Amino acid sequence: MNTLADHYFSSSLDYLETLGLNSQRVLLAINFTEYSNKQTQQLAPRISLASYNALLEYAQQTLGEPLFGFMLGQQIRTADFGVLGYLIESSNNLASAITALLNYDRLVADIGKAQFEQQEDFAVIRWLPDPNCNPQVVLRNMTAWVGVIRQLLNLQLSPSCIFFTHAWHGTEQLRLSNWFKCPVETNAQYNQITFPSSYLALPFKTDNTHINQALKQVSAQQLSRFKSQQRLTEKINHLLMAKHDLDDCSLLRTASALNMTSRTVQRYLKQEETSFVNLLEYERKRRLLLYIGKYPLSIIASKLGFNDQSSFNRAFQRWYGCSPLYYLKHKLIV
Repeated sequence: MNTLADHYFSSSLDYLETLGLNSQRVLLAINFTEYSNKQTQQLAPRISLASYNALLEYAQQTLGEPLFGFMLGQQIRTADFGVLGYLIESSNNLASAITALLNYDRLVADIGKAQFEQQEDFAVIRWLPDPNCNPQVVLRNMTAWVGVIRQLLNLQLSPSCIFFTHAWHGTEQLRLSNWFKCPVETNAQYNQITFPSSYLALPFKTDNTHINQALKQVSAQQLSRFKSQQRLTEKINHLLMAKHDLDDCSLLRTASALNMTSRTVQRYLKQEETSFVNLLEYERKRRLLLYIGKYPLSIIASKLGFNDQSSFNRAFQRWYGCSPLYYLKHKLIV
């Protein structure tokens, strides 16, 4: 199950309190039941993505604010990220902070996968959210990343461009652009932030090497415990999401990456009431919605790991009850 740390969830409730919404009434309204102790009403160590989605959707509707996640992201503090926040804060520059984010982001929220790419003149931080994440969750995540870096480097710092897969329009897109201080592209293939590569060497005001090393050890220990508690389904989902494409993506290769045999993987997945075939199909369908209409169908078939176009067409017919060409003509929303 996709989860996030209780302190990250609680920070959302704290912000709603400042807007006049009582936390207990909010939790009651979203039918929240994830208390670890019913009598003292203490939050469980990890909160489900379903509850997080419900919280942000409730706030959006109650406040009549279509960009609530954006507003919430602007309120971010490094403390809201827990140990990872302090690890980032004690980094010596943006490059090392991004490394910490890539390595330990799951400690804060295991609801997506962060990726980093660097070209000669620019760099990209990309976030691949779980398909169940609503747009408000994505808005908060992307805004919070920029907000924290501004706090640690320069409040006037701006990316080169921000990309959102959601189709924000009109005044919403303008509000985003004004705060990010850069163009904002919507209905994009990925949620990502592009910025000049020169930013990577900018020093942090709070650089503390000794504290940073100690926090890395703590983070590594917490991540190790977290991974040991994860279901195999979640581990494979993350492996699949991290792959550039799904070509030559097999049970054997996946089992090898997990240091397990194929038979063992199959046995554990059966216990979790799924299979590798189901997980691969789930990831293919997730990516398909990002690709269709943006690439030729032959390229999409290859990216999704199908041996040929006819295999892709048969799978598409099974998923949507029509051919890819019919879907493009009658159902595609761009």
